[in-house]
Amino acid sequence: MMPQSIAYAGLAGLPAQYGLYTAFIGSFTYIFVGTIKEVSIGPTSLMSLLTFGYTVGKPIEFVILLTFIAGCVELLMGMLRLGFIVDFISPCLTSGFTSAATIIIGSAQLKNLLGINLQGHNAPDIMKELFQKYNQLRVYDTVMGFICIIVLLVIKNMNKFIKTENPTFKKIIWLLGISKNALVVLGATIVAASFSVDGQTPFKITGNVPKGVPEVQFPFMSAKIGNETVGFVGMMKSIGSGAFVVPFVGILSNVAIAKSYSKNSIVDASQEMMSLGLANIFGSFVKAMPSSGAFTRSAVASSSDVRTPLQGLYSGTVIVLALSFLAPYFFFIPKAALAAVLIVAVSSLFDYQIFPVLWKSCKVDFFITLGTLISGALFGVEIAIIVGAIFNVTTLLKVWARPKLTVEVKKKDDCRQMYLLIKPELGLTYPGADYVSECIKKTSKEYPTLPMVLDCQNILKLDYAAAKTLENILECYNETETSLLITNMKEEVFKIFETVADPALTSLCSKTNHVPEAVVLNIDVQQDKEENPLLEGTRERKHSKSSSVGTIKSLHTERRLSRGSFKGDRRTSNVSHRSDTRRSSIMSKNNERKLSIYDLE
Repeated sequence: MMPQSIAYAGLAGLPAQYGLYTAFIGSFTYIFVGTIKEVSIGPTSLMSLLTFGYTVGKPIEFVILLTFIAGCVELLMGMLRLGFIVDFISPCLTSGFTSAATIIIGSAQLKNLLGINLQGHNAPDIMKELFQKYNQLRVYDTVMGFICIIVLLVIKNMNKFIKTENPTFKKIIWLLGISKNALVVLGATIVAASFSVDGQTPFKITGNVPKGVPEVQFPFMSAKIGNETVGFVGMMKSIGSGAFVVPFVGILSNVAIAKSYSKNSIVDASQEMMSLGLANIFGSFVKAMPSSGAFTRSAVASSSDVRTPLQGLYSGTVIVLALSFLAPYFFFIPKAALAAVLIVAVSSLFDYQIFPVLWKSCKVDFFITLGTLISGALFGVEIAIIVGAIFNVTTLLKVWARPKLTVEVKKKDDCRQMYLLIKPELGLTYPGADYVSECIKKTSKEYPTLPMVLDCQNILKLDYAAAKTLENILECYNETETSLLITNMKEEVFKIFETVADPALTSLCSKTNHVPEAVVLNIDVQQDKEENPLLEGTRERKHSKSSSVGTIKSLHTERRLSRGSFKGDRRTSNVSHRSDTRRSSIMSKNNERKLSIYDLE
């Protein structure tokens, strides 16, 4: 926790002590309000990156105010039980902007890794500036940084190269793995101190860290920039959208960690919002930066087999002791070593394995993830969240506005009794009401001689617009005879429809899946074979669904009946192209093939 907290403070453009302040107050607060024992609240790479973006070049008062505002927003969202909002953020969006953050963080740490002064804030600007200033590279920092990265990666993957069944040796490897950051930073600090001559060293180092815990005081509501004093309103204008983006990303990270470690327990997203909100509000009283749950520290807590959130008492106490007694020794910590710690830590967050899976399973999710990643890497994490959210909302709106409909030619009892079954797969709401109506009209034109049954089994809730749509299509297709019925209408849905629609139409709605003979097409196949050779052999295949459909299609082609003139365009336009003799022959043989369409009553 100590080396990461110092490194994340540097990522946010702050002195090392502010990362340590954030670490201990987050650990102490979560003891009392947290619910997941593994979660570790403190500075993280994402929150540090966002903090830097909104407060770069501004006094520390802006950071503390941002922490306070973020905490208030998170607490308010938790009290209003808005935890469900997190469910609208898909794992694809989370994966995309997290991977984008790893690219931004990695590129941002190149200045400390190579010892070059870079002013860019996003990956393209940083890389462009790096190529312009490559001759300013500092050899000592570069060598130190790359050696630290190699050592970290070797220790991280040690368990993959060394296979042993000895419990003691396995425990040693495990301890080395979880303490690799501290070991590397300690070794690099000793090397930097050994090169020191009269307090000067060839490495870029952390510098002075104040000793002791900070004084508890209310967050600053004003700040001095040069000779000008900026009030609360001016500070909020300067922070801008950060007042909402920072708490939103913090909530998203915290809930994601809580869910990943919850196992069989239930995660209350609203409670996690309040926990994180209180941690940030209390943190603003001790000059902390915005915080959230950290994956790496939570993983260490999980592998350490912690039992309750009380583990935060131990980790927080260690940080307080470090501030009290070890602060002077942080002076020689090389920034290259801290950059190496950050680069290795965030490298595991780049989710490259998800792309092949998404390409094979769902290309829409693939492009959402890729679009979020590219936009975030080019323009920043905030843009990545906005772009990803737009993609997510568009996908959901398309599902609601264009519900999938299943259309089948069904038979009742045997092949002689047929009707058209139309079934919305994902319910019916006002964005998709007109679309369903148009699909029914299109289906009616395609199968003009078949009556229709609308199966409402998947419609769990009905709004006013959808109810009016059902009313309109019932009126449209039942003006002169019963051509459309509704089945499987749930009690709650029926009550809403009954309130909105004409009472005379409720008799056309059924709460069961029973389809009466009033809406089936009777076909005497044996007598019709002579006139239509396409129906030859239908009797032998009458139990085959494909044969039934083929019979109906042949009837549509050769001998379509006029159903009269009424709304819905169910008039058979092809009748006018047939000869009068043919029409008279068909109409006179109503015993051979007739429509059994009567009133439901």
